Amino acid sequence: MQNNHVRLEKVVRYLESHLDQPMVIEELLSKFYFSKYHFHHLFRAYYGEGVYAMRKRLLLERAARSIIYGVESMTEIAFSCGYENQASFNKAIRKQFSCTPSYIRHQKTVPALKRQQLTSFEDIKMNINVVDRKSTEVLYSRGSGKYSDAAATAWGQLMPFVYSNRLIQPETIMIGISHDDPNITHVDNIRYDACATIVTEMELPEGIDRKTILGGKYAKALHKGTYEKLSEAYSYLLLKWLPDSGFELRDQPCFEVYLNRDPRRTKPENLKTEIYIPIK
Repeated sequence: MQNNHVRLEKVVRYLESHLDQPMVIEELLSKFYFSKYHFHHLFRAYYGEGVYAMRKRLLLERAARSIIYGVESMTEIAFSCGYENQASFNKAIRKQFSCTPSYIRHQKTVPALKRQQLTSFEDIKMNINVVDRKSTEVLYSRGSGKYSDAAATAWGQLMPFVYSNRLIQPETIMIGISHDDPNITHVDNIRYDACATIVTEMELPEGIDRKTILGGKYAKALHKGTYEKLSEAYSYLLLKWLPDSGFELRDQPCFEVYLNRDPRRTKPENLKTEIYIPIK
């Protein structure tokens, strides 16, 4: 049987993909082979919060993204998070972010994580196309923390495995999935997945797994330059292009396709990254 950490990671992935469904703890215990006597202690020990607290946090962070980037009313967002009334939702948001939902919508951030926002997008020039993508099977590894650190951790786990097993082909695509908005999620909880479009039946080591990046409609933009400037590109796409486009965000994470075969040997100003924003 897989060790506790591997199975707990599968629980977290399950939570992430089933946020709209009621969580029945007995089903989790049965599905992932945990004892009810030890599960909660193990979960808290590994993640610093209980399973119910994590699910609530993920729902509220998703709600904050909808408040900032979406057009739904506060009542609609509250109901989508499982709150029966606006007052309960407001209380939960205030407890999580120390501010009201209206503050988040107006300021486009939460106060505890507030950072310098771009005030002008005049210097940003991007070609943006709306495309339909097919679902993509990938191998992936996850890192957490500040995005630069999380990416280094994730790629540091994935690449040695795929290279040592000669799984890289000329058509293999490298993808990064940025799950969280640093304006909303505390740096310790930020999640980044390093992915490679590889399909293999071989047994995978701890820290590497398979998943599907769902297809659908995306806004596709080409970013040229250093990875450190990607946050500015995202700000432009989400705060400027999206409100003017007539589209809304779809409830899937954004991702990046890295076009340079070896970024380590590419000058930062020559790096090319496709950004995909899920829309409807």
